[in-house]
Amino acid sequence: MKPIRRINMTQLRLRAAVAAVFGLSALSASAADIQLFGFLDQGLAYLHEDLNAGMAGPAGQSINAPQNVDEDGYVARAGKKNSFTQGTGNVSTWGMRGAEQLNDDTRVVFHLESGFLADDGTLYGGSVKPFFERESSVGIDSKTWGLIKFGRMPALTTGSGTTGIFNSKVNPFGAGWGNMTGGWKFSGTLANARHDNMIHYISPEMNGLRFHAQYSFKSANDDTEEGTSKTNRWWAVGATLQGERYYLAAAVDCLDAAAKAANPKATYGHDAYKVLVGGHYAFDAFKFYGTVQYMKNMPWIGGYSTKEVASMAFGQTTPQMGFEAWALSTGVDFKAAGGTVKASLGYANAENLNLDRQNKMNRANLGLGYIYPLSKRTSVYTVGGYFWQDADWQKESISANEVIAGLMHRW
Repeated sequence: MKPIRRINMTQLRLRAAVAAVFGLSALSASAADIQLFGFLDQGLAYLHEDLNAGMAGPAGQSINAPQNVDEDGYVARAGKKNSFTQGTGNVSTWGMRGAEQLNDDTRVVFHLESGFLADDGTLYGGSVKPFFERESSVGIDSKTWGLIKFGRMPALTTGSGTTGIFNSKVNPFGAGWGNMTGGWKFSGTLANARHDNMIHYISPEMNGLRFHAQYSFKSANDDTEEGTSKTNRWWAVGATLQGERYYLAAAVDCLDAAAKAANPKATYGHDAYKVLVGGHYAFDAFKFYGTVQYMKNMPWIGGYSTKEVASMAFGQTTPQMGFEAWALSTGVDFKAAGGTVKASLGYANAENLNLDRQNKMNRANLGLGYIYPLSKRTSVYTVGGYFWQDADWQKESISANEVIAGLMHRW
């Protein structure tokens, strides 16, 4: 009797996706426009961290395990950590996108995009993430009425995929290269970068002006009931204005918190919202970027290694109240020696609403990088970042720094 072969579900999903690619390729003769796209990014990274307990790459602290301060009002430290690994400035992706023209005014569009780690080929975020974690959407695009899409998509207040309006448009490093390069994400926050069960709308362009809106009936992949107060819902509205030399974006978003959660410490005490304004202006010699961000009841600040969930009071088990914070970032990029130099600076001032005392925080982020194109699709780069934070719930300031050198190929 032959032994039973166990099937790895990640491999099974990958095989199904590959089969879908070949299936779509075979049907491309009857479809108006189907494209495969993506990029590979891989290099070497050195990371030094001296952070609070629970922080550190790749994901930082979890909202499901916030730190409680001790009787004296301080959180525990994680201690110093050094690592030298195969690293990446950006998560590698691949995907499919397409459109079918229905008439002169209207077409159907779709977008499927998956992230993966090039060093071992695994899905970004592990097997718990959806296969098309970056985006999975279908919609109708009309020259007269605008674009409406449905599915899983990046939040409006990011710059990712086809739906975000910030990131690389408001900072030279976008949402960040590596763990801490790219001021605005690490001094402020993206909150959740993508949401399930989304409706997304973009208005037609009117002299460079467009309006944007999103609503998620259930923002997380869990067992709660969609479209009810039992689950977190999310919405955002915004506008963009683009000219020959400039780009401006403004948005408000809000996570409507579920009334209950399995983990009381992970429950939002109030709806979390933020206001974000940013843009860039292209001078003759360089491009200048800037953002301003205000947050209220936001459970965490920062991203990746620097992500810190608002510390809880000693013995506290009540819902998470989060941070109230202001965050600023600025940056430039310019041509030099055949490549592009990028630099950014971010700063945040915050109050931890869980704590009645010792609840103020300041943090800063510096980033510097150089990208050199080998061709139109391939480039090499070196980026470095420095992070620093001084908070009343720490006995001493914390810091981290990182350097990454890598190769990126787009196709």
